[in-house]
Amino acid sequence: MKFPIIQILHILLVVSLFSVDSAIPPLFCQEGRLYSGALPVNPEVFEGVQAAVSGENDVAEKCFAEAMKKQPGSRPGGIDAAMAFLDPSLEFKSFDKTRFWLEKTAEDFPDDPEAFLILANIALSEARNLECSMLTRHALSLVEKLQNNTQRQHSLRIYGETLLADTAEQRKRWDDAAKQLNKLHELEPENAEHLYRLGLVQFRLGQKDEAIRFLSQAETLNHKLLPALILLAQLSEQTGKTEEAAQYLEEAIEKNGENPRVLIAAADLELIWNHLDKVKMFAEKAHQLDPNLADAVITLGIVDLYAEEYEKAEEKFMKITEVQPNNSEAMIGLALALCEQNDARQLRRAFAVAKRNADQNPYSIDVQTTLAWVLIQADSLKEAEKILMRYFNANELNSPGAYYLAVVFLKQNRKEEAMLFLKTSLAENINFPKRNAAEKLLKSLTE
Repeated sequence: MKFPIIQILHILLVVSLFSVDSAIPPLFCQEGRLYSGALPVNPEVFEGVQAAVSGENDVAEKCFAEAMKKQPGSRPGGIDAAMAFLDPSLEFKSFDKTRFWLEKTAEDFPDDPEAFLILANIALSEARNLECSMLTRHALSLVEKLQNNTQRQHSLRIYGETLLADTAEQRKRWDDAAKQLNKLHELEPENAEHLYRLGLVQFRLGQKDEAIRFLSQAETLNHKLLPALILLAQLSEQTGKTEEAAQYLEEAIEKNGENPRVLIAAADLELIWNHLDKVKMFAEKAHQLDPNLADAVITLGIVDLYAEEYEKAEEKFMKITEVQPNNSEAMIGLALALCEQNDARQLRRAFAVAKRNADQNPYSIDVQTTLAWVLIQADSLKEAEKILMRYFNANELNSPGAYYLAVVFLKQNRKEEAMLFLKTSLAENINFPKRNAAEKLLKSLTE
């Protein structure tokens, strides 16, 4: 079985950041889990991993057993063996062996919780919530019995309790999530991530004052987090409460109007509401406050795309890609700006940018549909249709993609299908640079 790359990298992160003796403080990872430390240095484990990779499982078992005798309470070596088969150089083709070593470790060291926790993490990533919960609760019962290494015990406890919080959130059981996150907060009162997540859950429960309190505490501990009011504006918009979002936004600007990141978040909301003058105003102010803020330049480039000022947009996106050549959002904007200039050379550049971005981000629908639009501009309709239909068949096609597919069908004289996808692209109140063009095209076809 193959895992999506992001899940495999996450599992690698789970293991590589645990340690027996490390004093490294806890770290955040993007998916909201918390780990600490680094790989232990143990010659028996190293020898065992080498044997496991070579297929000498009996030798590996003996090495791991010897390592555990020398370091009681340390991580079983079978976990390191499991992770060895997720090495990127192996192109992720050995997940069965990873699972084999995790399950074998759970059998050989049934009193150690870590293999059970990683198996629970895998179950969660595959949306098997009940299995995740049962494995995690079993693992946590074992964590309480660990006595030889208090630091490892604490890290594993945090790992397990976080998995239970993740499961509750995934199932949208907000009361259970709040209880679990409160438990994590008690275990680590200075952990900004727990406070941040607790604030978001409190908002889901309608406890807005509590949400603001927890989010504000999180921001105090980690200044990279957005202030509470702008977060509540974003959440309100996501839940369809536009008037409430606008009110929170007004309060956020009044209180944090000199914070460039707040201004960019405000611009993003105004873009959803199609208030392009305000988008430009907030982005320009953010750029004045922080000339190195890439998001401000990108937002101004997006405004140019909406205004169909493609050369101006090209200049802004180029400015970012020169400094950050792999900035996916800037590459999307650059490809869109280039392919609209009715110039063969610019179209070739657009394809090169879009193709490179697509190769680097194979799972991003925005990146892939951008490549499709560039292909449409180059009259490579079959290739574009293939990309877009893949998302349509998976019920994942977004509004811009639906418009792009409508254009493909119209170019193929399939008017009825084109009209259907134009209506689909406009069905939701989602703003995108070609929305006006979609509206005009649909009107011309129905008159």
